[in-house]
Amino acid sequence: MNWFRRFMMGRYGVDQLSFAMLLFSMVLVMFTRGRFWPLAILGVIILGLSYYRMLSRNISARAQENGKFLRWWYRVKGSWDGFVNRLNDKGHRYYRCPGCRQWLRVPKGRGKIAITCPRCKREFVKKT
Repeated sequence: MNWFRRFMMGRYGVDQLSFAMLLFSMVLVMFTRGRFWPLAILGVIILGLSYYRMLSRNISARAQENGKFLRWWYRVKGSWDGFVNRLNDKGHRYYRCPGCRQWLRVPKGRGKIAITCPRCKREFVKKT
């Protein structure tokens, strides 16, 4: 294994973007199974790009790419987590403020209530 350590010295290695690219390429190649060959070719190209990133010696460029990916990924993951939390919250209803689009949480079973947005101070009436 010493030869591999020497080979990888000064190279970028695996990060979150390379791992995501590996998974995505595996999904494309495995699930097409020759039925739709352009997707399989795209999967192989993405796999090659992932290996290129892992073996690259331009560490600063790869770190910037990974940073951009992580900013995008955390936005997607955050909105998904918020959606799941709203689904699992059985004691509250969620409404969007018509003025600023802020999510507002109000208790269920209170009938028709006036909701005031804490951000823009707009008031609207909804049934809980």
